[in-house]
Amino acid sequence: MPFWVEQEHRDNNQHRAIGISDAEAVELITAFRLFGSWRFDLDSGHMFASSDFSELFGLHHNDGPMDMTEVSAQIHPDDLGFMMSTFERASVDKRTYHSIFRVGAEGETYRFLRSVGMFREKAGTSGEVVGVTYEFFPRRSGTAFVSEEERWPLGSPGPQDIPDEK
Repeated sequence: MPFWVEQEHRDNNQHRAIGISDAEAVELITAFRLFGSWRFDLDSGHMFASSDFSELFGLHHNDGPMDMTEVSAQIHPDDLGFMMSTFERASVDKRTYHSIFRVGAEGETYRFLRSVGMFREKAGTSGEVVGVTYEFFPRRSGTAFVSEEERWPLGSPGPQDIPDEK
C-alpha cells in the first residue's frame, strides 16, 4: 500500500442536505473513538493538538505547542521519513492528504493511525496544515450505551436467565 494516497478532494456536505449540522456530524464521528485534531503553524513550526491526539500518541497533554521530538519518537522509524515528506508535500503543494502510519513506544505493539490533513491559508503567514488523526483499526468493540438486557438477541436467554455461579 503506498504511504501517500492522493485523491481528488471532495467537499462533502451530504449531511446538511438531510438536516444534520456540521457540529452534529463532528459529535457523531467523535462519539465513540479517540479523534485527535491538530494544527501545524508553518512559520513557527509549532503544532497544537487536542487531548485525544496526545492520548493516541501516548503523550502527556498540555495546552501549548506539542514537543515534536516526543511526537516523532512515537512514530515507527520506518514511517517517520514518509510522514515528514507527506507533510512537506501537503504544505508546498497546498493539498489535502491522508496517510496511515504506525505509532507506539519501542517494545510496545505498534498501532495504526490514520491522519487526514489539509493546507489552510492564514493571512500574513505561510499558512498552516490542519487535520485529524484516529486509530485506523480500533481495538475497542461492542455495544455502547445500551442496557444489559438490550444486548441479548431476541429470543435468546438474557442475563436474568443465566444461573449465578456460586
